Amino acid sequence: MAGYRALAAVGRSVVTLLNAGFRAEIPDGPRRPEAVLAGPVDFDRVGTTDALIRRPAVTVYCYRLSVDHDTRPAWAALAAQDGLPRLPLRMHLLLAAWDEVVESELEWLGLAVRILESAGPLTGPLLDPTGGWLPGDTVQIVPDELAMDSMSEAFQAMTTDYRLSLPYLARVVRIDGRRFPVPGEVTTVAVATSELPR
Repeated sequence: MAGYRALAAVGRSVVTLLNAGFRAEIPDGPRRPEAVLAGPVDFDRVGTTDALIRRPAVTVYCYRLSVDHDTRPAWAALAAQDGLPRLPLRMHLLLAAWDEVVESELEWLGLAVRILESAGPLTGPLLDPTGGWLPGDTVQIVPDELAMDSMSEAFQAMTTDYRLSLPYLARVVRIDGRRFPVPGEVTTVAVATSELPR
């Protein structure tokens, strides 16, 4: 994987995947949801004239980033050999549906789950090209385990009311650093000296 654009590229990839699935499942009609990559500011603007979220919609919100401790030791060992630091990350996502009635919101969440579970790992053309991906790069989108109190804390940090949401995890998104020179082998040379007689 490449540099700092990889995280945003994964977010765009998930949104593109969902929208393609929505169009395939609901080819026509005004009641098709649109997936958008959103944040707390966008939640606060729902219902205003400049709102990004327009019902019906499904939002993809990255509420947390964490280090992937399962793969970090292997990447650190490789960096010691080739001089390229790499940080494997996990993106913690919340999917929420927005509509006028709760039944429709549940339908849109169910449809989003169907699309994500059917797609498998994001790779090749499913990854947004702005990420600068290398051949063979893959990002898994899997359901995440999130306790109710953690879900509430995520919404307490925002001014918007609590929304029924589905937690997902994007793993592993690797950010590559700048290459540093790998030190060569150190050779110790001993030089014998003797004192001259006085």
